[in-house]
This record gives sequence, C-alpha cells and structure tokens, in this order.
Amino acid sequence: MIRRRYVKESLEGAQKLYNEGKWLESNILIADYFDGLTTTEEMAEADRLRGWNYYYIGIKGLRDKQASLEMSKAAFQTALGRTADSKKKISIMNGLPLVHWILGKQEEAWKVSDQAIEEFPDEPSVWNTRSILFRWLKDFEASANVCEQVYEKALAKGDYRTAGHAKQNEADALKELGRVEEASDAYAAAIGCYRKFEKATGQSAQFHVDGVSKKMLALGAKE
Repeated sequence: MIRRRYVKESLEGAQKLYNEGKWLESNILIADYFDGLTTTEEMAEADRLRGWNYYYIGIKGLRDKQASLEMSKAAFQTALGRTADSKKKISIMNGLPLVHWILGKQEEAWKVSDQAIEEFPDEPSVWNTRSILFRWLKDFEASANVCEQVYEKALAKGDYRTAGHAKQNEADALKELGRVEEASDAYAAAIGCYRKFEKATGQSAQFHVDGVSKKMLALGAKE
C-alpha cells in the first residue's frame, strides 16, 4: 500500500511539473523514482511523460534540439510497446507524429497519424494532431477545417484542453491565411478553453495560456 502510494505520487508529481511547463524538472523526478516502478504500465507512463518532456525541451531550445527529439522518439516508442492502455496510446500516438515530422520523417509521421485515426476515430485529440500535420504541410485550409471539427467534438466530450489546442491550432492556420481578425478570436477562445480545463480538473494549463498570449501579442504587432 505504501509503495503504491509512493509510485502514484511520483508519477502524478511528474505530470504536474509537465503541465506547468517544467519539463526538465519532470524528467529529473522520473529518473529519481524510475527504479521504484515495477509494473509495465507504470514504466509506460514514465516513458510517455519523458517523450513529451523531451519533445518540449527540444522545440523550446532548452537542450540540443536533435538529441532531445531523438530521446523523445525513443521514449514514445518504448512506451507504445509497453502499454495496453488506450489513454496512454492516444497520448503517445499524438506525440510521435510531431517528433517524426520535425526529424524529417514525414512519411513516418503520416503513418502513425493514420494508425491513431484508425484505432481511435472518435478521439478529438488524434484529429488535432492531424490538423498540425496539415498546417506543417502548408495546407492551411484543411488544417483550419479539421480544427473546427476537433473543437466541436472536444467540447461535446467536455475535453476543454483539447478544445483549447484545437482553437490555438486553428488560429495558427488562419493567421497563415491572412485572416487576422478570425485568428485573434480563435486565440481568445483557446485561452477560454484552457481556463475551463483548469477549473474542471484543478490542473494547470498556464504554459499553454502563456504561449497563446504571446501569439496574440505578435499578431497585434503585425496588424
């Protein structure tokens, strides 16, 4: 019983640090407690978190980008091979396409995205990842259209974080299309969704809010 509580608290602590944008600290906590994890699903959860931590560490420039993204890919792939849990698989299969794409493996990115959509066709977040790939492909119209569908489906499920991601990604696409006023409205809607997520779950989405706020300021500066 004590060990179970210890494991639960360590993984929850690492997730909390990730939610706060403290990716380096989250990885340190996971490393400190990894030897205490004994079940496959516990280790899969640790690797899933490490995958996301290394992804953000890489794209935010906190460490060498290439090396961090390679570690992200390895952690995600290890986690995917370990877990039978649908929630974990969805999270992992949302991260892997992004990592593959940035590493120049676009074919692999689409392949994992296709697999995620095939396995979880009604899950809004896998379509949200698809919208990012469309945007990176510079198919901004397709990206914006998918985002709007993701937003509606996520709201219907009460998944406010994914709804926020959808609005943020829609705004990114609209900005590229020169639809600045619509992009500003979508960024504002994203912040509203993130705040609803915080109220509903007690978890922080502040680093998402901060990121959207910076984009709104930059958008205003370009007008």
